[in-house]
Amino acid sequence: MSLATLRARIPAINSWLLAGVFFCIPIQVAPAFWLTALMLLLWLVEGRYADKLRTLRAEPLTWIFAAYYGVFLLSMLWTEDRAWGWRMVGKQQFFLLFPLYFTVARREHLGRYVGAFLLAVSMCELLAFYNWAQLQLWPGLPDGIRVAKSSDDTAPFVDRILYTPSLALAGYLAGHRLLFEAQTLRSRAMYVLLLLATTANLLISGGRAGMVGFLVLLALLVFQRFARRPVLAAATAALLITTVVLSGYHGNSYFRERVDDAIDQVSHYEDRPNSSVGLRIVYSTNAWRIYAEHPLLGIGAGDYPEEYRKMNALHTPQWEPAWNPHNQYLLALTSAGLAGGVALLAVLLAPVLRRNRDDGRRRMSRALPTLFFVLCFFESYLMRSNTSLMYVLFLAALWRGTEDAAA
Repeated sequence: MSLATLRARIPAINSWLLAGVFFCIPIQVAPAFWLTALMLLLWLVEGRYADKLRTLRAEPLTWIFAAYYGVFLLSMLWTEDRAWGWRMVGKQQFFLLFPLYFTVARREHLGRYVGAFLLAVSMCELLAFYNWAQLQLWPGLPDGIRVAKSSDDTAPFVDRILYTPSLALAGYLAGHRLLFEAQTLRSRAMYVLLLLATTANLLISGGRAGMVGFLVLLALLVFQRFARRPVLAAATAALLITTVVLSGYHGNSYFRERVDDAIDQVSHYEDRPNSSVGLRIVYSTNAWRIYAEHPLLGIGAGDYPEEYRKMNALHTPQWEPAWNPHNQYLLALTSAGLAGGVALLAVLLAPVLRRNRDDGRRRMSRALPTLFFVLCFFESYLMRSNTSLMYVLFLAALWRGTEDAAA
């Protein structure tokens, strides 16, 4: 094969590799790095650098993601714990890979990328249902593939903190295909089944942030379907959310325990030291105190553990210390001050505010940041590997389509 022939085939090859990275999102990130490395190598062999740079310069998200990464990098100038600081900066690495993913993504292959993600989620759901049956119904069954973080985790590859956001997005995408894309009875039935399976998987997973995010996306999907009938949309969304919550509460003892436990911890968190919900309340309170003392520049990317230890000892000594506030907004503010907060809001709001063709891409490009806008109150999800990959990857594919359509 000649070099010219290879270069001509690289865009198609890389598009398949990109689909493989989508498949990795709910599973493990390590294979995604290998696929990305191969993709980068082929990208370099392909050439056409001037065209690629021209495309990237014209794309606003290239600069927004670079600025977001840059504020964490800049904060290294005033951090004291450089070792931890570089570790935290490294957790933003997928934002640096956006240019590669964006230039590799092909408008006509969006369905392939979404399909690869949904296929991976479907596989994970089947394994999770087996794990749930083995834990709850038939303990004599052989052990399944299950993450070993906690005894009640049913997720097969990553814990529920990282698993349920993928479920939430998969539920929305299944519903989107059902309402807007499916043309045959068979395909509609398939997406109904996937939506129901995803909802059930969320109920048995125990991931509260993912469930809240899913309910928000479910409401958004209804409003997108009945865009010109807001009263009907509001009534339908309220009915669907109520049905999901009540069905889960009365039909699943584990979901009911998680809900009751969360309500109890919120109401009496001061009397429940180191409870999961109570910890997040204390984390947020102390993180805000740290930010209030360093509002302009923050404390730097590396100093959060030590600063939190001091603040925790002063105000909440009976609670465990933390290495991150479990809140993306507070992480950005404490690390890089006002610039960090502004950069984060740009990352989340730009896809929502951008004007483009009113089609499926626009609907999905608004759903993803809506999900993360909610999730980021519960955890620093844009520095967690699987979820930050999901955010960057989907926006690369969705925005490339928008750019092509507007050209």
